[in-house]
Amino acid sequence: MKNIKIFLLTLFVSIVFVSCDEDKWLEEKPLDFYAPANSFETASDFNSAVARVYERMGRLMHTNIVQALALQYPSDVALDNHGIAHELNSYRDNLIPENNRVRGTYTDAYRIIFDCNTILGRIDNENAIFPDEKVRLQIKSEASFLRGWAYRLLGILYGGVPIVLEEITAPKRDFVRDTRDAVWEQVVADLTFAEQNLPTQSELTEDGRLTKGAAQHALTEIYLIQKDWDKAIASASKVIDSPDYALMTERFGTRIDEPGDVYWDLFRRGNVNHNGEGGLNTEAIWVEQYEHLVDGGGTPYQITRFLGAVYWQLTGDADGKPLFFGHSSQHGGRGIGWLIPTPYVLWEIWDDPNDMRNSQYNIIRDVKANNPESAHYGQYIVAENTFTKFNNKYNRWWSAIFAKTAPVGNFPEDIIADPVTGATNNGASSTFNDNYYFRLAETYLLRAEAYLGKGDKANAAKDINTVRARANATPVAEADLDIEYLLDERARELCWEEQRVLTLMRLGIQKQRVDQFNEMSAGYIDDYHKLWPIPAQEIERNTEAVLEQNPGYN
Repeated sequence: MKNIKIFLLTLFVSIVFVSCDEDKWLEEKPLDFYAPANSFETASDFNSAVARVYERMGRLMHTNIVQALALQYPSDVALDNHGIAHELNSYRDNLIPENNRVRGTYTDAYRIIFDCNTILGRIDNENAIFPDEKVRLQIKSEASFLRGWAYRLLGILYGGVPIVLEEITAPKRDFVRDTRDAVWEQVVADLTFAEQNLPTQSELTEDGRLTKGAAQHALTEIYLIQKDWDKAIASASKVIDSPDYALMTERFGTRIDEPGDVYWDLFRRGNVNHNGEGGLNTEAIWVEQYEHLVDGGGTPYQITRFLGAVYWQLTGDADGKPLFFGHSSQHGGRGIGWLIPTPYVLWEIWDDPNDMRNSQYNIIRDVKANNPESAHYGQYIVAENTFTKFNNKYNRWWSAIFAKTAPVGNFPEDIIADPVTGATNNGASSTFNDNYYFRLAETYLLRAEAYLGKGDKANAAKDINTVRARANATPVAEADLDIEYLLDERARELCWEEQRVLTLMRLGIQKQRVDQFNEMSAGYIDDYHKLWPIPAQEIERNTEAVLEQNPGYN
């Protein structure tokens, strides 16, 4: 009995002691699995986390292809061939709060923001061990940039959105919208911190990571949005005047011995990175990375498939037989003709027959039928009207091959089904290449836009003509220069690289340009579509505060 009493007394004291420190007693201490408490302790942990954010950014801008293409159309350069009721061809009918593209873009951008907040909120903890402060600062700067760039996307598409700057560790249902101006200020703050602390291009040791030049380029666009012309000019000038960057004006790279030109070289496999396998590319500022058949090498950009024409299904008028033996490397792979270039970008913008960007190497407008069984074998399919009876209103089966979006004649070996003919397997649908986010030619055009906004047409023309000179195009006269001309020049130089919808929306002229140049979507964008709607599910889940919808949406 005495022993039992002692045991009960001991148990009682223990219970009292534990109950006095219940929080500590209940605290989980993960020892053999990953949890927030033990996942951010070393430089490697943080490096892996920021690498994941880079991957998410690539998915948002490129590799989640159907969603990414919503940033290309409806615009002056592209439409979706499936008809006005399909996807986002008609903003009036389909740009609604319940739309998958509206929801996916919003949530993907916030996923980037939340991940960056986690990194930034934990990186200065005393238990976070780094070999030196330089490494810590670089990762902080990358996370700041990527958060700012995600807010830039949200600000252009949705306007004022909730600004969240801390890691969220519990359910939160009381988000409220900040003003659009507040969003731009936050983007400037994040990008400015990045600019001050990121390495220069010459200091960078790993392709694809951010640099001061990338931050300066990004800041230029935000200053344009704020109409702070002097800051935009100064920011762009830092990039343009840097010894790390220069326009590529001579042939270079992995396929220098093949017929082509320097603009063609810029987009060949192995040439896109600043320090690519084809040598130095001083025009590259920030590049999305892809390594074929490498674990963790990323997802390839499938614009090759979606923009590529369905030439391989064409039949000839003479005998009804296929004009081509199938899809092939020399003709840009296996296109499905989902994203269709408008006549504007195919024909109307080209103001100089000598413009390199419109050369036979860069926009391939005619090819020869290569099926030996066809009566049209060896004939040019356009020049000799081999398929005039084919219903081709929106050019799905044939428009042109944009060589910058496809590894023409250079698909990876495992994609080639027949090395003799160049026939490809069904995997011939991607660039299999690194892809530009920022290229110096755009920096010149952004600075030209700032000069134009300031009323300085002389300097705006100089910047545009620097880009045109590389393309062997006639200089533009100051008298002919306005924002319409600048948009034409952006289309000539940057088509399929820039997210054209974002460019038009930030300038507030998407409706005007679509009505003027896009036969499919003309008349289907209204004034209130200057902003996308806030996704319905975000409003519905936000039960403890009002997350206001943009005007015009129910």
